[in-house]
Amino acid sequence: MIGLSENMLGFGTQTNLLLFAAFFAAILLWWLQKPKNLPPGPWGWPLVGYLPNFVVALYRTGLYPHQLFAKMSKKYGPVLSMRIGGKLVVVLNKHSIIKEAFHNPHISNRPNSETFDELGLGGGLLAHGDGWKQERRFTLTTLRSFGVGKRSFEERVVEEAGYLLEVITNFNGTPFDPQPIFTNATSNIICSVVFGKRYGYSDSNFKYLLSILNENVMLAGAGAMQIFFPIAKYFQRNNQELLKTNILKIIKFINDVVKQHESDRDPDNPNDYIDVYLNEIESNQKHGQDTHVMKTKTMPLTIMGLFGAGTESTSTTLRWAVLYLMKYPEIQKRIQQEIDSVVGRNRLPRISDKDDLPFVAATILEVQRISSVSPIVLPHKCVEDTTVDGYNIPKESLVLANLGSVLHNPDTWKYPEEFNPERFLDKDGCLREREEFIPFSTGRRMCIGEHLAKMELYIFFTHLFHRFTFKKPDGDSQPISLEGVVSFVHAPTTFLTQVEIRD
Repeated sequence: MIGLSENMLGFGTQTNLLLFAAFFAAILLWWLQKPKNLPPGPWGWPLVGYLPNFVVALYRTGLYPHQLFAKMSKKYGPVLSMRIGGKLVVVLNKHSIIKEAFHNPHISNRPNSETFDELGLGGGLLAHGDGWKQERRFTLTTLRSFGVGKRSFEERVVEEAGYLLEVITNFNGTPFDPQPIFTNATSNIICSVVFGKRYGYSDSNFKYLLSILNENVMLAGAGAMQIFFPIAKYFQRNNQELLKTNILKIIKFINDVVKQHESDRDPDNPNDYIDVYLNEIESNQKHGQDTHVMKTKTMPLTIMGLFGAGTESTSTTLRWAVLYLMKYPEIQKRIQQEIDSVVGRNRLPRISDKDDLPFVAATILEVQRISSVSPIVLPHKCVEDTTVDGYNIPKESLVLANLGSVLHNPDTWKYPEEFNPERFLDKDGCLREREEFIPFSTGRRMCIGEHLAKMELYIFFTHLFHRFTFKKPDGDSQPISLEGVVSFVHAPTTFLTQVEIRD
């Protein structure tokens, strides 16, 4: 028995040595194959990478993802990398580096979305390569043809602002939550271009659609992790399923509108974006051109992208504006004084007044900066081995831009956590351009709705503060909180406001 045990012990020792040798060889092979000169960053676990550590760090510190990335950059530098679920993720925390990367044609793609793939969806403005270029070029051209971004489009925004002012007036000084009506107002601008109609603030079907869109904003997470990082579904399975269910509901709503357009449209007189899109599909088919990109199936994703670009960020920025100016009534008063001195009380502000309202414009920019509504942009995918800031970025890597870090960098913005519109004015009180101010991102994938958002923000903002003074509800003794919630956007927590109608 002793001899047998000794033999077994010897066998076991040999097996352990072989297993150890195999493990060591695997580690050595992994190390030898590991790309050299990667951006520095933390180590992670097998399979899941750094994700568990990141989640724990968020919980322990109470920071938002973009704030935690900024904190990590102090240790690892402005370009850092980590493994998340087998993918190398590179996070950029500095303006000049983001500009370099996002103007690089090798870092202009989007990663595949397992969420959309599982639903049988693809393409649209989330596509990449020639398909994305065609879709984006067509969309920009079509939006311009309907006047988006031009002075001629002002009347459409002014009209919607009038409806918004009427709704707020009808509250008769009672407290209200601005979120649903701001979202409806900004959504109606893009609806007028895409669907050829606006929706009333009491339209139950449209209110339901907006509630689903808002819920998806919360479910998607910072940087749309739930959409673009497959491993996320193993951590929040319920969120993933609800997200997919909501996407299908939105797609159905859009498809119903498209079907109505297919039966009603006049090809010679397109009335909106959907009409022009259908005309383009028909023309491509007639001339035997490649139609794998623009087709009825891809249209809903493009429209969803337009809603994301033209609705959520703008309405959220307006909510932050109301909240900050409730918090700082002296700045609200100065805004109103400037508007009154330039515009007067007998008419509403126009785009033509903008150059004469520098403090108003500076306040809008400061709201965008300090709120950082889109702190982490949608991920980019590296399609070829390339370099950024001297580091090697391997093919298939995902690249994130931490705009929150850029807009709160103390080296650029003195006392970045202070709300100070003066930082956007020069010594003569004129509006001052700041190169590091990139709330709409930069490069080849920058927000397609930038020009529309700027016009909407200016018109809605000036009309709201020309007509009303926003304040805390009467009897509310709690201090105004500037705490936010970070999901796909950085939004304020739900709050109530009360208005006084100005004479």
